[in-house]
Amino acid sequence: MTDKRRLFPSIEKALIFIVLAAVFLSSGTSRLQRPSAPGGVEQLDGWYYLQDGQRVDVDLPCSITLDGGADLVLYNDSFSSVHASTLTTRGAVYRLQILLGDQVLYAYEDSDFPRNEQMRSKLYCTASILGGPEDQPLALVYQNPGDGHFHLSAVYLGSSSAVFRWQASSDIFTFVMVFTMLLMGIIALGIHIYLSVIHMPDPRFANVACFLFICATWCTLDSSLIQQLTNMSPSVCYISFYAFMTLAIPMIHFVRNTGEMGRFRSLNVCLLLFYLNVVVQTLLDYFGVCSFIDTLLITHLLLAAGIGLITVLMLKEYARTHHREIKVTLIAFAILATGGLLAILLYWLLEIPYYGAIFEIGILIYIICLLSSLVTTMAANLRFKAEAIIYQRLSQEDRLTGLANRRGFEKYLTTLETGSDSYNNIALIFMDLNGLKYVNDQFGHNVGDELIIAAARCIETAFSEMGTCYRIGGDEFAAILPDPVGSAEDWRKRLEDAIRLYNQDARHRLSIACGASLLRDEAGRSKRLSDWKYEADQAMYACKRQQKEYQATEFSSASQGREGKPYGI
Repeated sequence: MTDKRRLFPSIEKALIFIVLAAVFLSSGTSRLQRPSAPGGVEQLDGWYYLQDGQRVDVDLPCSITLDGGADLVLYNDSFSSVHASTLTTRGAVYRLQILLGDQVLYAYEDSDFPRNEQMRSKLYCTASILGGPEDQPLALVYQNPGDGHFHLSAVYLGSSSAVFRWQASSDIFTFVMVFTMLLMGIIALGIHIYLSVIHMPDPRFANVACFLFICATWCTLDSSLIQQLTNMSPSVCYISFYAFMTLAIPMIHFVRNTGEMGRFRSLNVCLLLFYLNVVVQTLLDYFGVCSFIDTLLITHLLLAAGIGLITVLMLKEYARTHHREIKVTLIAFAILATGGLLAILLYWLLEIPYYGAIFEIGILIYIICLLSSLVTTMAANLRFKAEAIIYQRLSQEDRLTGLANRRGFEKYLTTLETGSDSYNNIALIFMDLNGLKYVNDQFGHNVGDELIIAAARCIETAFSEMGTCYRIGGDEFAAILPDPVGSAEDWRKRLEDAIRLYNQDARHRLSIACGASLLRDEAGRSKRLSDWKYEADQAMYACKRQQKEYQATEFSSASQGREGKPYGI
């Protein structure tokens, strides 16, 4: 409970910091959109237009109102085109043309992909002005928007590289946001892959990553700089629109994967509507009925309706469960809804071109809320799984030797009842420590435990590379070898070598009886598990009897003064 109480103040502080940073960056972005004297680029002055045959001087940027619905033509006679230069300004909203004398240097066209005023107002109109006669007047032709009101931006002149740097700086906020989205998306995708590898999949991390990658695509392609670099390619515009139309899809999947939200069928309907929106708009544009820009309002309405529906459903779910994840997700969607609503108001009512920055800030805060909740849940789940793994390991591990215990042994045999077909054969080796009772009685249980541990290490040395070793009783051991190499005699030899190496420096000599059995007979038929274990057990007792006879012979030889043979198993 304490951790949860600490979590939310931390989130609130982080959100406050992000909002302040976003406001600061937004104000910086606004200044970048209208710099007075950017480095390497100079503002071109000396503009005028003709009204009733009279020259009217203007200082850009400014607003001009003309009567009669005529186009506005600005002239500049003081411009010198001796040196190659690049001229740039914002005027696409008025379908700007840039002329040098009778030569058209630039003319805005969007016939391949129509744009509305808000989209055009973000674009730069850039023309390369090569050296030529100095008496050629420079003219900017602005098409009348219908009401005669012109809001003109300043005109800048500089080398192509300097102009490019300036245009890039005006989109710096967008690219910082895109970089942040991509970074967070990669982190979310990495967490999703990691959780899948450890068999704790949480598809919501993949949903967040998909959403961030789509957002980054939309923000990048919608920026004025990318539009400029791609020469306002229709393909770039189409991809940008498809990205915007599919923004909500991964987030609806996210909500469906949260708690028990998947039980709401209305989310499936909402998801279907977004898919239909993409298909229908594509068909309408393809057959020339209407363009994407004409149906953009439908996508905005769908987004607003989708966020509203999700908010209502999550309020209903939170009232039922009071689950922390639902609460955090609800807060996140409220932030996203606020940012989206502000962006839509700026876009449609105020026709401000910087609507995207507000939406991007909302997206960033929204994602941080979701990821903070997901990471907290993931940490709790990982801790729970680690504890469960430790408990399971302890429950199937012999504490004295570190080998798997009888429970692990029986569990593995249970899996063989259905999974033995994946092996050509499996060997079962039963082993028994000789003389443990005598050692316990004569030297104490500490020495007996030492002998048990020594037996476990010898058994591991002999068989751990080939299979799994178990301690299944006080002095009883077993090994299971899938697809074993060698014969029963070879396996006894491996164990004998390990015991002989230990006995060279041991205080108490170690002796182990062992017997082996194969799961399949010579014809390849599988034996019943009970018969398999019985055969191994009988082979072990046969070995134990043989060892006792050998020890008796060795003792008799030694009593007659003859040299005894080396002690074996």
